Amino acid sequence: MELALASLIVAGAALVRGAAGFGFALVAAPLLAFVWPPVFATSLVLMLDLVATAVLVRSGALAEVRRGDAWVVGVPGVIGAVTGVLLIKNLPQDAARLGLDIAVLVSALAVICRVRAPVLGHPAVGAAIGFVVGALIGAFAIGGPLLLAWLMAAGRTPKETRGLLTLVFGLTDGLSLGLRVVLGVFPMDAAVTGLILTPLMAAGILAGGLVFHRAPADLWRRGVALLLILVAGVSLTHTLFYA
Repeated sequence: MELALASLIVAGAALVRGAAGFGFALVAAPLLAFVWPPVFATSLVLMLDLVATAVLVRSGALAEVRRGDAWVVGVPGVIGAVTGVLLIKNLPQDAARLGLDIAVLVSALAVICRVRAPVLGHPAVGAAIGFVVGALIGAFAIGGPLLLAWLMAAGRTPKETRGLLTLVFGLTDGLSLGLRVVLGVFPMDAAVTGLILTPLMAAGILAGGLVFHRAPADLWRRGVALLLILVAGVSLTHTLFYA
């Protein structure tokens, strides 16, 4: 029963990631935390998100990445990921679950309430966002919407946005997963579950990619905002009634 429910969650979240360039962890992590403990759920999400990144890289998602953005966000993101993994290692399970839900809410609101201000496009702001995103991914496997908010403020196109998200997720997910294994906070059962769900994940990413390439930019942005509102509502319910 747990695996069947997880399969539905992963399939839906994979479609979102393929179509939006982000959102797999945002959708899957809090919902999978209903099924398994937070450390198991977030470890599984990190593993499957790497599968998503590999599929997107294979499909050419990195072709539109701006080199400057990659350095400004990528390096601080890696440092933040290390910080996040060390944080989750020392958090009790209830605190980890609450932190996961708060991360979802903050991330969703960052995009829904985006402020169009030139200062947000400054590299220093991008570096700060990169660190925070890396820390959130390292601790809770979530962080993409904060980076998305910065990219929108900086005027990046949907393809540039999707490309940089793919790059940052690949760096931070891979490092966070490796550190969890080294520090002994990666449940090995999550690896087995991840292997079972990998084909479903890859299929969902490819199907979502077809939607991305056919959707107009304005429709893409509206769809992203609606998705985040929905997930934020689910997360708030989780925080109020299950934390």
